[in-house]
Amino acid sequence: MQKLVLLAGLPGVGKSTIARRIAATENGRVLDLDDFKREAVASADVTSKIDPPEVRWIYYERALTHALTLDGTVIMDEVLHLDALRTRLEEACTVRNVEVQWIEVRCPYEVVERRLRETARVGHILSTDEALAMYLLFQQVFEPFHEGKENYTVVNNG
Repeated sequence: MQKLVLLAGLPGVGKSTIARRIAATENGRVLDLDDFKREAVASADVTSKIDPPEVRWIYYERALTHALTLDGTVIMDEVLHLDALRTRLEEACTVRNVEVQWIEVRCPYEVVERRLRETARVGHILSTDEALAMYLLFQQVFEPFHEGKENYTVVNNG
């Protein structure tokens, strides 16, 4: 792997859709963190609460380790709501000489709700109602990015 594109944002804002578009234009590969999360978190907990940072790091690290075995650009999307975890992830890439590009995807709740109710959530770990509830839960604890970084972009998807 040479480059890691990390899409961060609240549940339902369109990170997965944007990840697929980037993969298509960059000839990259989307790595679904939900696959790693399912191994580390009890399914009942996934839909009802935010897992603690130490648990999140377990599946972030597993996903990154797997991503390092892949060639080219890898795109991952996840809430990535804590600055400390984002920093740790970027540092892990830096020591491995992997370029990191952050994309924060933002979208107002009303737009997210309308889109989620109009579209099936095939392949997602959360149902529509669970995603909406988690959006509101994560919104309360999402830590802002340090804007102005060269490798950081905001996409307003609303």
